[in-house]
Amino acid sequence: MSEQTPTSRLWQVPDGDLATIMVACEEKLRTGYAEMLAIVGEIEQRGLAKSLGFKDTSAFLTDALRISGREARQRIEHAAAIMPSSSLTGVPQPPPLSATGEALATGDINAEHVHAITAIFQACPTEIPAEQREADERILVELARQAGPEAVRKACRRLHAIWEQDTAPPEDKDREQVNPPRRLDITHRKDGSIRFKGELDAETAEELDGLLGPLAKPHKNPATGEHDTRTAAERAGDALAEIIALAARCDELSTQGGERAVMIVTVTLAELEDRVQQALLNVPGLTSIDALRRLACESKMVPAIFGNNAAPLYVGDASRFATPAQRRYLTARDGGCAWPGCTRGPKWTTPHHVVAWSVDKRTDVDNLVLLCTRHHRMAHHTAWEVRMNGHLPEFIPPPWIDEQRKPMRNLAHAPPPEYQQAA
Repeated sequence: MSEQTPTSRLWQVPDGDLATIMVACEEKLRTGYAEMLAIVGEIEQRGLAKSLGFKDTSAFLTDALRISGREARQRIEHAAAIMPSSSLTGVPQPPPLSATGEALATGDINAEHVHAITAIFQACPTEIPAEQREADERILVELARQAGPEAVRKACRRLHAIWEQDTAPPEDKDREQVNPPRRLDITHRKDGSIRFKGELDAETAEELDGLLGPLAKPHKNPATGEHDTRTAAERAGDALAEIIALAARCDELSTQGGERAVMIVTVTLAELEDRVQQALLNVPGLTSIDALRRLACESKMVPAIFGNNAAPLYVGDASRFATPAQRRYLTARDGGCAWPGCTRGPKWTTPHHVVAWSVDKRTDVDNLVLLCTRHHRMAHHTAWEVRMNGHLPEFIPPPWIDEQRKPMRNLAHAPPPEYQQAA
C-alpha cells in the first residue's frame, strides 16, 4: 500500500493504478519474507531461542509470532537453505541456494516458489556436482520469475527424475529405457463395463497428469448454473473418457490435436457497413469484434457476406487455419502454450495470429504462436501484447506488471538457450 493512498481511499484509485499498487504490495510481502528469513537464520545461528528459555527456534517462533509449528519449521528450513549465515549446525551443509535467496530479496518470487525449490534440493542426490546444482537452481528461479508455484513444482518433478536417471547404475538405466514400469490390469464385467488398475513410469505419469488436469477441473452446469457435484474420482473418470474419445478420432493427436469445427460468419452488407457488431454471430456471449477474432483463431472461418435477397457478394475460404505441417513446426518450436510460465502441452493449444489475419491475410509460422484457451483469451482481451522477434514469439506484460515492459518468453517447456548451449 502506498503511503499516499490509505485503504480508506482505495475507491478513488483508477483501475490501472490499483493494479500497480497491488503488484507493489506483493513485492513488499516477498522482500519482507526475505528479511524475515535472514532474521530467523541469525536467531538459529546464535542459539537465541535456548538462551531465552525455549526448547528450540521453532518453539520460540511459534510463541513470539503466534504462527503454527508447521509454519515455524518451514521458515527455519527456508532460512537454512538460502541464507549463507544460517548454516552453523555442526553438520556439513550443501551450498546455499543463493540465486533463490537473491530472487526472493528483490521481490521476484514468493514463499511458495521458495518452498518448491528448497524442497527439491533437499532431495538432491549427493552425486550431483555443485556446478550442476547451481545451473539447475538458476533454471528453476528463472521459471519462478514468470510462472506460478505449480509450474515450478512440475519442473522440480522433472528435474528430480533427471537426477535419478543421471545417478542410477548403468544397468538400471538400460533396463528402464527398454522396459519402463507400465502395467494395466483390466477386469471385464458382464454389462460391458470394465474395472482396471495399474502403474505407469514417471515420464508417462507426467503426461497423463497434463492430460487429466485441464479436463478434470470442476465446472458449472451451463444449463442451470449449478456448481459441479462430481467427486474428484468422478471428474477424473470423465476426463479419461474424453481423452479416449479424442484419441479414437485423431490420427495424429500429438501434433495436430484434431481439426476444429468450421465456423461460417454471415452478415449483410448493410450490417457490415453500419458496424452492427451484435449481428456478426448468433452465438451466446459473443458481443465484440475481439471476441469474434479470438473464436475465429480456434475455428476454420469462412466469411460470407450477403446483399439484399440473400445474394452472395463474397464467400471466402479457410486459409486462415494453420495446416497440419505448420502445427508440427509450431509444436517443435513452442513446445506447447508459449505464454510465459504456462505448462500446457501442444494438444491443448490453438494457433494464434500475432498480426490479425484480417490485417494482412498471413497464416505463416512466423505469424503464429501456440496458446492455450486461457492465454488465448488474455492475448485478445487484456493489455498483454504478443510480437515476433525473428522466428520466436515474445510477450510484453502490461505496465502495471513491469513498468519497463521487458519482453518475456516461456521457459516452462525447455531450459533457457544459454543453458542449452552450455550443456
